[in-house]
Amino acid sequence: MTPIVNERFVSPVGFQTSGGPVWKSDIYPLASGAEARNALWARPLRKWQVSGVPLSEADAQSLIRFFNARSGAAQGFRFRDPFGHSSAAQGAAITPSDQLIGEGDGTETRFQLLLDDGASVPRTVTRPVAASVRLAVDGVETAAFTLDETSGEVMLASAPPNGAIVTAGFEFDLPVRFETDQLSLSYSATGACQLVQLKLIELREGV
Repeated sequence: MTPIVNERFVSPVGFQTSGGPVWKSDIYPLASGAEARNALWARPLRKWQVSGVPLSEADAQSLIRFFNARSGAAQGFRFRDPFGHSSAAQGAAITPSDQLIGEGDGTETRFQLLLDDGASVPRTVTRPVAASVRLAVDGVETAAFTLDETSGEVMLASAPPNGAIVTAGFEFDLPVRFETDQLSLSYSATGACQLVQLKLIELREGV
């Protein structure tokens, strides 16, 4: 089975998504009453819960088919995080200068798409939306590159000169899976379907 399929999960119309970043820390109480804290992760993982209005019969069947096609929690897929899926600021248009992704050395042509989201380590973007990716070298946009849509790696046609700043702008999805192997739906006597619970968790890749 493919670990992560290049297919996006789309929530039914009217549904709401709640969630956000999750960190993992060890916290030890000291005899003095103070604490010692240790961050175990360099990057957060994100979790979401999808809930909302009653499902149409068509939406319920579509959701069941997608869940079954993934074998529950066994296979990952793409998900557009409503809290952040663009290199640009909220509501702003993507530009080729949005994010710093590297510096030329006169030899290297491969660069990884990265996103500064406030953490000490930039996010590695592994699931970009191909048509959205824009690239610039020292502020000059170029279309002379190829993109691996399942790793977020770009390859320039020629190596940027030593010290040249390479930047990029893009939209992206996140690799996720269903958190559990059970999909809970309700079905009333009136024939109305509703999603009881659906949780997603980000998959760590490209670390």
